[in-house]
Amino acid sequence: MAVQAAMPRKMPWGYLLPFVSGVLLIIVMLVGNTVFPLIEQIAKYGIPLMVVAKLVAFNLPTLLVLTLPAATALAAAWAVNRLARDSEVTAIRMSGVPLRRLFRPIFFLGAAASLLAFVVGDRVVPPATQEFYQTQSQLPAFGFQALPSVAANKVFTFQDYSFHIREIHQDPGGDVNKLHLVGVTIFQNPPIGAGFPVLYTAQSATYDHDLWTLYQVHIDVMDADGSVAKEVAAGSLVKSLRIPLGSLEQSATRTPEMLTMRQLGTEMRALASTGQRGTDAYNAIAYNYYTKLALPFICLAFALFAPPLTLRFARQGAYTGIFLSILMVWVAWNTLILGKFLGASGKLSPVLAAWAPDVLFMALGLLFLWRME
Repeated sequence: MAVQAAMPRKMPWGYLLPFVSGVLLIIVMLVGNTVFPLIEQIAKYGIPLMVVAKLVAFNLPTLLVLTLPAATALAAAWAVNRLARDSEVTAIRMSGVPLRRLFRPIFFLGAAASLLAFVVGDRVVPPATQEFYQTQSQLPAFGFQALPSVAANKVFTFQDYSFHIREIHQDPGGDVNKLHLVGVTIFQNPPIGAGFPVLYTAQSATYDHDLWTLYQVHIDVMDADGSVAKEVAAGSLVKSLRIPLGSLEQSATRTPEMLTMRQLGTEMRALASTGQRGTDAYNAIAYNYYTKLALPFICLAFALFAPPLTLRFARQGAYTGIFLSILMVWVAWNTLILGKFLGASGKLSPVLAAWAPDVLFMALGLLFLWRME
């Protein structure tokens, strides 16, 4: 009876310490993926450390959601491995305690980790991701500021506009969000099959917080045969194009990571109502919708599978179960990657692709537990 009374109190503490340590350790390693690519830019362009700190802070919620499942598996394996190594499992089972009761604190803590991951992933990650990309888009401005002549013959397309800029210079006043442009040509493209673009040429222009002001402007409107039908000259013209130079290649629409589960569900239903069910766009949204819930609850799947797996191979070596848990995490993440490809491309049902790793490891965990009982 003393063993049964002490067991429920001891197990949570033996699990929580490696769980918290695992979360912190894995996050520290993953933060390097955010910081290391910026080291050269920090040194070369003098990007303020506060901007780098903002990038890290806005990326932490995403890292936390990715870290919790791995930390759950490693902590469960560590706690059970320690009990097995000290022969406590044998003593507890001889006192009549079934394995499902022995592992119950791990199951509950795994469910708690799943709920935490879901709340963070659905409520915190979308706005934090938007802020992350917004801050990231400001980084080129510091590079612009560090160089007297930023670029030459810059060509790019954004929405219905195509641009050619002969020279790009930093703002003489030192504003990192402002640029001076020379030799600007803008093509305002018409709808497909609707004739020729409207041509804007300007001797110079300023780029100020995503707004374009053109100076000494000539506007040519073409007729159906390509000749100039109308020509307009102006001293200045403001174009509210809202085009951030630092993110010209980024989509103007929000990515699924920036949407909550409710917003993804709304988009999914809107696509289905317009007859787009089964299209690539629908499958991509549907996969991300189901993943919003399936990814956090892989914590519970790992909490079910890691303890019996570790106990099953505890006699093979002190850390064999922990190694197998690490291998389990690796298999799970690669299954997620494969599921994302199959689900988003429509080769597999999005709901099945999203929930496959959860179902697989929960089923294996329950099977191992049943056989060991």
